[in-house]
Amino acid sequence: MTNLGPAAQRRVFLSFAHDDQALAQGIEEALAQSGVRTTSQVLQAAPGGDLTAGLRDMVRANDVVVLLLSPAEATLHQADDEIAVALSRDLARRGAELIPVLAVPTDPRPVLSSLAVVDLTDNAPAGLRQLVDQIQAVSRTDFSTLSPRTFENLVADLLQASGFVVDERRPYPDQGADLRATYQRFDPFGMPETEVWLVETKLYSSERVSVQTIRQLAGIIAMAPAGTRGLLVTNAQLTSVAQELVAELEQRTRIQLRVLDGVELRRLLRQFPAIAARYFGDSTAEPGSDGDS
Repeated sequence: MTNLGPAAQRRVFLSFAHDDQALAQGIEEALAQSGVRTTSQVLQAAPGGDLTAGLRDMVRANDVVVLLLSPAEATLHQADDEIAVALSRDLARRGAELIPVLAVPTDPRPVLSSLAVVDLTDNAPAGLRQLVDQIQAVSRTDFSTLSPRTFENLVADLLQASGFVVDERRPYPDQGADLRATYQRFDPFGMPETEVWLVETKLYSSERVSVQTIRQLAGIIAMAPAGTRGLLVTNAQLTSVAQELVAELEQRTRIQLRVLDGVELRRLLRQFPAIAARYFGDSTAEPGSDGDS
């Protein structure tokens, strides 16, 4: 594994159950060889039984928390599926990132699959390389360095990496969306279905996602052919009011609208570190930029 470089300035917490100390030490040594210095944090309940209170207090913006998953860790959490997601969202709001790592063969709680778990059980060296790549992707990501057009290109690349086919004809004045993409899946009987998605990208400097932005995209979807889905991708946070609006639109109007906010977007970048390196590497030129601001 090569030296991590930029990630060396970012604090990395290695959090684990007390019974996994030997395993954690091995992972810590392997990460150190790649330039990643970690701070060990043993998971133990604070007064009141809160396992994450101490970790929240220690972690600051731009830190990374590597959480070792094991039977011992699961026992500590008493199979509480909500705790990992709550901690992940709490850290992400402050600019930190949670990376779950499957340390030994065990069945991770289903909710953790959405957090891009790194698996060390089948091939430890490959898993460690993946972990280093993900930490590096987190370290590089800085949306303030992008222009709106470059952010749109980044979203297009992430969609393609996720299995979408993105229409290269842009913009879409007749449709009012930044991107048009299709996604093929199979119905329960094995027949292929092609979904059409109209995608809006919003790059914010410090704002949260506005309700008006969601209403505008909903209006675009309402005028599109039946079955068209909407996707809003943004680096900002989705407020509770905006979340309620999205749910209400689907229930009352049958408009299918998905919002990928900054928390999920950073997690998606972690799954595709090559794209993160392309857009947030050391190069001073913005990838995919055509000169638009």
